[in-house]
Amino acid sequence: MSLSVSRRAVLFGVPATAAALASPGLLSSASAQLPQQSPIDIRTLHAVSSPALPALHVHYPHALDLAVHYESKDGGQSGGCETRTAEETVLAEIPAGAAWVTVGGVRYDLVNFHFHTRSEHRLNGHQFPLEQHFVHSGPAGEKLVIALFITTGGFGRTLQDRVLATVPEECDEDVHISRANLASALPRDLSSYRYQGSLTTTPFTEPVSWFVLNHIRQILPASLAHFQTRFPDGDSRTLQPLNGRTVKYRAQH
Repeated sequence: MSLSVSRRAVLFGVPATAAALASPGLLSSASAQLPQQSPIDIRTLHAVSSPALPALHVHYPHALDLAVHYESKDGGQSGGCETRTAEETVLAEIPAGAAWVTVGGVRYDLVNFHFHTRSEHRLNGHQFPLEQHFVHSGPAGEKLVIALFITTGGFGRTLQDRVLATVPEECDEDVHISRANLASALPRDLSSYRYQGSLTTTPFTEPVSWFVLNHIRQILPASLAHFQTRFPDGDSRTLQPLNGRTVKYRAQH
């Protein structure tokens, strides 16, 4: 289901009339006339500072058992385990009700997190080695995704290191991670670039509320290398045109 006009106006500061024009329910051909696809290149100088936008509040647990699996898109058709495409990733599913965020008083439950290499979004034209997506679902099925850029560095004590160092191969069994500190997965600095976009894999559904964090997480080179062995040709979608959309920046230190 699509994000309601009023809720989209709250999240992104979009006037009601503009939000209505962007609503697939009110304009059935919106995807053809006003495409809002992701990912995009975020230009910081063009982002509109919007301190009045509601803050992002994260409610993730400090200890949660996770099952990490390789999400294959070719096994069901060919029965093989060799094909690698941008549609595939390594994904951790989150038990229902275990983690959520709130924005403007609305709760969005965390459904899964997964990774793309190289990064799907870019920042001032720069593409990072990795991008992590935290996919949330709202009370009416609305999609809200938090994106985190990842590069190498640090001391290897992050949740990302723990997951990436053990990601399974296609057709392997799930990897179980006990008492994962999901609360540490996101930074304290939640300053974000916000815009209306889409899913980056089939069926590229619109709308999706994107919160691309300004903070950049550092992981060990070995963690990145292990993940990239699963996707030597990458698993990220190409950049999409902005098509007149406004990217807004909400500082939250």
